[in-house]
Amino acid sequence: MWKRPILIVAGFLAVLAVVSQLILPSVVAKMVAHGMTQAVGSEQVAVDVKTVPAAAMLAGRFDKIVVKANQAKVDKMTFSELEAVLQKAQLDMNTLLMQRKVQFVSVQNADLKATVTADELARYLNQNVKGIRNAVVTVADGKVKVSTTYSLVGIASVAITLEGKIAAKGQKLEFVTDRFLLNNVLVGNIGGGLLTNISLVDLKKLPFGVSVRDVVMDQGKITIFADNLSR
Repeated sequence: MWKRPILIVAGFLAVLAVVSQLILPSVVAKMVAHGMTQAVGSEQVAVDVKTVPAAAMLAGRFDKIVVKANQAKVDKMTFSELEAVLQKAQLDMNTLLMQRKVQFVSVQNADLKATVTADELARYLNQNVKGIRNAVVTVADGKVKVSTTYSLVGIASVAITLEGKIAAKGQKLEFVTDRFLLNNVLVGNIGGGLLTNISLVDLKKLPFGVSVRDVVMDQGKITIFADNLSR
C-alpha cells in the first residue's frame, strides 16, 4: 500500500539530487565569480566550484574552488594572470547572497600562482615610488634590472640603474637592490633605504591567507607561488 508513494518520493529526491549536482555548481560559481571581481580587482574572473553533494554549497561548504583572473589588482600591483586553488573552503553565504561579496570563513589548503610582467612592474615603480620616473624594467635569469631617471629633491635628475631581485617576507613582496649604478658606473647602493628595499605588494589584501613560497624571475615576468601550508 505504501510502497508506491515511497518509490515516487525516492525517485523525486534522486532526480532532484542529480539536477542540483548538474545545475547548482554553475549557478553558485557565477555568484562567487561576481564576488571575486571586487576581491581581486578584476572584471575578468572565472570560477569553478566542486562539492559532493552539491547541495552543501548552499551552506557555504566547498570541496574545491578554482579562481582564474586576468589583470587582477592586489594592493597596488596588477597581476596579468592570477590563479588560486582553494580546497575544503567555507564561505559566508549570507555575505555572498546579501552583499554579493566573497568572505572566506576558512580554507584548509590554498595555492596561488600570480604573474607580474616587467612592464607592469615599471608602471608600479613610476606611480608609487617617489623620485622614480620613466622606469624601464627587464627580467631575466633570476634577476630584475630597473633603469630610470631619479629626481633628487625635485632639483636635479640623474640616470640610475638598480639591479636586484624580488624577495618575500611572509605575505609581502619587495624589490631588493644588490647593485646601484649611477650613469652606468657601479657606485654601491647610495640610494638609501628608499631604493634599497622597495615595497611592492602585500598578499594580506587577498580574501584568503597565503604566504609566498617561491618567486621565479625569467622571460620578462615575475611569477609568485604562494600557499597557506605550514613550514
